[in-house]
Amino acid sequence: MKVDFKYIASFLVVVLLFLGVVVLSGDYIDYRRNYKDFQEYMAQKEQQDNGNHETPETGTIPPETTPQETTPAETEPAVTPAPVVPGEVLAGSHAITDVSGNVLWQADSLTQEEVDAIRGYVAERKEVYGWSSSYEKTLKINELDKLILGAADCSFPNIQITFVGDSVTEGIGGNVDGSGKYISYVNYVQDALRFGTVLNNGKGGRMIADYTGDRTYAIAMDQDQLFNINSQIIVMYVGLNDYLTNLEKKDFGTLDSGSTSGYCGQLQTLMNYLGEYYTSTDFFVVTAYPTSAVDSSTEVVGFAGGKPTLNDYLEQQRILAQRNGFHLIELYNIGFMDGNDPQVAANLLSDSLHPNDTGYQILGDHIAAEILLYYLGIE
Repeated sequence: MKVDFKYIASFLVVVLLFLGVVVLSGDYIDYRRNYKDFQEYMAQKEQQDNGNHETPETGTIPPETTPQETTPAETEPAVTPAPVVPGEVLAGSHAITDVSGNVLWQADSLTQEEVDAIRGYVAERKEVYGWSSSYEKTLKINELDKLILGAADCSFPNIQITFVGDSVTEGIGGNVDGSGKYISYVNYVQDALRFGTVLNNGKGGRMIADYTGDRTYAIAMDQDQLFNINSQIIVMYVGLNDYLTNLEKKDFGTLDSGSTSGYCGQLQTLMNYLGEYYTSTDFFVVTAYPTSAVDSSTEVVGFAGGKPTLNDYLEQQRILAQRNGFHLIELYNIGFMDGNDPQVAANLLSDSLHPNDTGYQILGDHIAAEILLYYLGIE
């Protein structure tokens, strides 16, 4: 019988394939299962990697090209104090209102950084008050006054301010403008604070009391004309001529004596009147700076202890200002622009009493800074 090897070979191949399937089926199934798990693992890993490095701007970013910055858990970010946002009223500041209580001005334009800077300048300025040289002291005070005014950069466009005083307020000894008027410290206050309306009622020779019967120069006899009741702020710079008026006999007087005569009597009558009837007005009383000029009166009555000094006249103003709630701008006691200092006399004064233009500018800057600091509530 003839054997067909072709069919035998085919049969053997089928048998071998069958045996291979039987033997390897378990491993094959395991392989397929493991391979499927591996694919799922790789898909999850790729998805996780894509999630860690995806940003709205760039999508998936290879970690080796754009590393993601992380903050260590133990590191806390620096805390920056929140600044005062312009529009918020500065705590402790003083608003200016009209007679109906409507706010005309308030401190709502400063940031916390500006307030901190101003406080630093004020603290430094207080240390300067103790310097021995009036000239160096005055120049340093002016430097700090300018920094205070510059840091705040405040204006008072809805406010009327009136200045009442003598020749220093008028500006005698300083420059003149195009119309022939003196440029005094009042002009420099206005340059710094930019009020809506400024009235300068300063006139050479003015004094508090009527010593001779001539009412022309007596402030107390002309109070309603000089002290504009519609002004929200009134600044008084008086007393020099009361001290310097040379008479054979001059009446100093005594506070609380009941008398309306003499310097003390008329000053008390005036300031009490202003405090009682000008209730919507803020008053600032400026004590005069020291001067080398002296009183040559033969006799001063009503003062125990000889002839009163300029500071004795100014002390009555301090007492009455405190009683009536007026704000004091102290020049005398801090030795500001002391005319007894030769350098002050040579560089800041036009004579023994009046400033030159540089002196008026320095005086105006300081008065402006003091007014501003009051309304900001910074001491």
